Amino acid sequence: MTMDKLYPSLPFASGETPLSWAARLAALHTGGGLRPFLNDMDVPFMPLASGHADAIRRLCELAGQDHNVVGHNTIRSLDGRRFELRGEVFSKDFMTGRVTRFCPACLVEDEGGAIRPHVQRRGRLEWLLAPVRVCPRHQQPLMERQRDAWDGKARELQLLVPETGADLQALAEPLRVLKPSPLQDYVLGRLQGAKGPDWLDAQGIEQAVRATEMLGAVLRYGVDAKAGEMGQMDWDEAGRAGWPYMSAGEKGVGEALDLFLADAQNRGDGPLRRATTYGMLYSWLATSKLSKDPGPIRDILREHILDNMDVQAGRLLLGEIGVKPRRSSIASLATSEFVNDVTLKNVLHAKGVISDSEAALPGSHVLVDYETGKGVADEINRAVAVTVLPQVLNTSRPIVAALMDEGLLPQLHDGGLKVGKISCAVDREHVDALLHRIQKYASPVAEAPRTMVSLAKSAEISRKKMQLVLALVFGGRLKRVMRLENEPGLDGLLVDPLEVKSLTPRCRPGMSASCAFMMLGVGATAGKRLLSEPGGRVLLKAVKLPGEEEAWVTPAAMACFRSRYVTLRSLMIELKCTKSQLKRRLDAHEVKPAFDPRSFGGTLYRRADLPKSMEI
Repeated sequence: MTMDKLYPSLPFASGETPLSWAARLAALHTGGGLRPFLNDMDVPFMPLASGHADAIRRLCELAGQDHNVVGHNTIRSLDGRRFELRGEVFSKDFMTGRVTRFCPACLVEDEGGAIRPHVQRRGRLEWLLAPVRVCPRHQQPLMERQRDAWDGKARELQLLVPETGADLQALAEPLRVLKPSPLQDYVLGRLQGAKGPDWLDAQGIEQAVRATEMLGAVLRYGVDAKAGEMGQMDWDEAGRAGWPYMSAGEKGVGEALDLFLADAQNRGDGPLRRATTYGMLYSWLATSKLSKDPGPIRDILREHILDNMDVQAGRLLLGEIGVKPRRSSIASLATSEFVNDVTLKNVLHAKGVISDSEAALPGSHVLVDYETGKGVADEINRAVAVTVLPQVLNTSRPIVAALMDEGLLPQLHDGGLKVGKISCAVDREHVDALLHRIQKYASPVAEAPRTMVSLAKSAEISRKKMQLVLALVFGGRLKRVMRLENEPGLDGLLVDPLEVKSLTPRCRPGMSASCAFMMLGVGATAGKRLLSEPGGRVLLKAVKLPGEEEAWVTPAAMACFRSRYVTLRSLMIELKCTKSQLKRRLDAHEVKPAFDPRSFGGTLYRRADLPKSMEI
């Protein structure tokens, strides 16, 4: 059959698809099926089914129809599995696939008692969209038909829905009344150009729908629900459940995730697991085979997990590699930081980071702030037992005891580590600093000069306590300090006992002010401020010895200062972090320096201003 124009004309109906119109043209002009008609009209079926512009234009020219009107209702195939409709791009999963949906009540109205019903019955564009499961006009669930793949492409109602008249009416009568879901209304409105919630409008239409349904599925059916076991009306219910939260934006999604978390905690099944807390929502977003960007819901869930669940450093988390944890279980921290989990838990308990009830639980059940826990783990790893200090420093036990009494090696238990195997230990940072000072300030010699002797011999000759000798050496008051090149540590130190004897009558436990400033990590300007009553009172008490130019700081004064204040450098050492990392943490808690750093000459914080998680 060949002709320039088809007659009589059959206008394209509002809301129908190009294939539906072509099938009605076939029924009108040949009384037969779609494919033979298209072959006769020299209109290729597959390009027409794919929304190709040339095929649409060819059919419109034959039927005398404006191709722009038809094009407005055309889903165009792009590359791969992507499609486009009215500026919205989505995948094949956003459509019904091989299944053809229809509303029998709509088809009854289309027929209107006509002698040739298939000329009147129209396949609606909205029936091709997976989120549309309820007829907006008749408020009934859509029915589905499927034969083979070819019929799924043609969607020819004459073949798929042969019922007409009373038989078709009989299909519609038993269907329950069901209002369309808000999610379905949103999809159809968006395709008509209507504005919706800003947060959803900023996403792809498929992203918004899929996230709403997956969130709603867990809300409606629980964490044990599986996507493969859900029917179409189950998904409709899921969309209804998820809409109130998704339409409220990020805050609403966060509220839904909080409900999941509270439910998991109330179940009391042990440590929180992601799959049993967030159900199929997590399974979907965590799959390595996720071919499409799920949108911002993945970022929101990742943040929720970081805030509330055990996360191990360096692991992949919802598509992001190397995520820095915020919370971690004691067991995970112990594993990643190579410390004993029981020791770590005991130390955290001693520091007040965890409660008595948490201390009684297994480490895998207790979550702590990651930075706080890691800082404590670092302290444990840096802990050097007092019993091995003689070997580390290459000296005797009495000299180690004197170093600790003098405050040159403060014990870690002052910060809460007086438990277990590290009940008596010092921080390796202080040990390394002490050894570094020996290397820096003592002149190396191959052999001991005749007038120079070891620390122990010097105390014996001068008849002075070892604490006083050490105070002279590390307080910088001795002019002659040497070290044997082949003897590391303190046993290699050499001093002049006559010089020691001449100075010790005026010596006392402690150190010079300059040495104290060095140990605290402040410069000379800030150090002077510590001694000169900033704000009306002295921060670091020091005394003037007769005949000495420099003030003297006692161990008690240092301990008192450290209990109330901490310098920027000392806080970095305590928390084992960089300056930028420390600044971010302090800013997050709105912690300000005790004094203006510019006028003070350094940065000093009050211990009382630090949050509990940062106290060491």
